[in-house]
Amino acid sequence: MSDYTLKLSAKDIFEKEFEKSLRGFKPIEVDSFLDDVISDYQKMADMNNNIKKLEDENARLKKEVEDLRIRVATNTRTQGGNGQNQQIDILKRLSSLEKQVFGSTTKQ
Repeated sequence: MSDYTLKLSAKDIFEKEFEKSLRGFKPIEVDSFLDDVISDYQKMADMNNNIKKLEDENARLKKEVEDLRIRVATNTRTQGGNGQNQQIDILKRLSSLEKQVFGSTTKQ
């Protein structure tokens, strides 16, 4: 999902020098435009970093949910009727993690 690689950094854009000609563009307008490009470019780079962090956290939480499912299934088989409180606590935690990973399933 976050496979976007940028060809230029904000620094590359900032330090770009254009060849000057007799009827070239106004340097002030070019600089102003490039300042806007740098600002947007930096925001996009920050968003890509945030997306990567969220993808990593999502994968970690999904693994934790799966581990808890396995623990609940294992505890159910080994404990029979004992340890119901522990199972309830695990189920509550599992439910909470599912809400964090997949969002709330209730519509308001």
